[in-house]
Amino acid sequence: MKSVWSGTISVGLIALPVQLYPATRTEHPGRTHEIHAVDGGRIRHRRVCDTDGHEVSYEEVAHGVETPRGTVVLRDEDLARLPLPARKVLDLAGFVPAGSVDPALFHRSYYVEPLGPGADRPYTLLAAALTRLDRVGVGKIAIRLRERPAILRTYAGSRLLVHTLYWPHERNEPPEDRVTTAAPTDRELTMAEVLVEAMAQDAPPEQHDEYVAALERLAEAKAASGQLEPPPEPVPPVDLMAALEASIRAARGDQHP
Repeated sequence: MKSVWSGTISVGLIALPVQLYPATRTEHPGRTHEIHAVDGGRIRHRRVCDTDGHEVSYEEVAHGVETPRGTVVLRDEDLARLPLPARKVLDLAGFVPAGSVDPALFHRSYYVEPLGPGADRPYTLLAAALTRLDRVGVGKIAIRLRERPAILRTYAGSRLLVHTLYWPHERNEPPEDRVTTAAPTDRELTMAEVLVEAMAQDAPPEQHDEYVAALERLAEAKAASGQLEPPPEPVPPVDLMAALEASIRAARGDQHP
């Protein structure tokens, strides 16, 4: 796996040289492609200049920034000179409780690995301190020239992980019509707590991506008959207490009330 960032995590006067590796990858199993619905021909997307209408090769593509003097053309080598300290240093401005970061702002995750001789000890020390205090470091980092807020946290007890975050202005406000003021009764709340306890696990359950198999079944059915049955609609429970009780019995494996 290739490193996507090399630099230093700065904590006060401590400088920890590290490399970051992507913690996740985007896969597209069962990916469909765009076609012309009339004859099945593949749809191709091309880069076309709106000035002369000609197709443009990738080598001729640059970046444009609008200024009062007009459009300024910036090439990749120009962007490489951006004066961003966060390109090489994740400067931790402070430490906050681990649960205080809004999960809606999480963007990407990166494994942190110590780099070079002498980095192992401060790495281990920082991870141990964050774990013991249940806190995360906050700062900002520029990966692939895009600067974002970031947090540094531990995982698996002794390892470090960097999460980049969306900026607060990139977060959408929740729709107002989804806000509910319905308060649960004491009995409903007790039953809900019993259900949560009955389904409590030490780790997330194993799950599987069923998209590819479902897509294959859909394509086979369409090819065989040209007609598709509508998917069954889930029946919403009407009686909340009855649904809670049934859910608890199912979670416990009970056969009778």
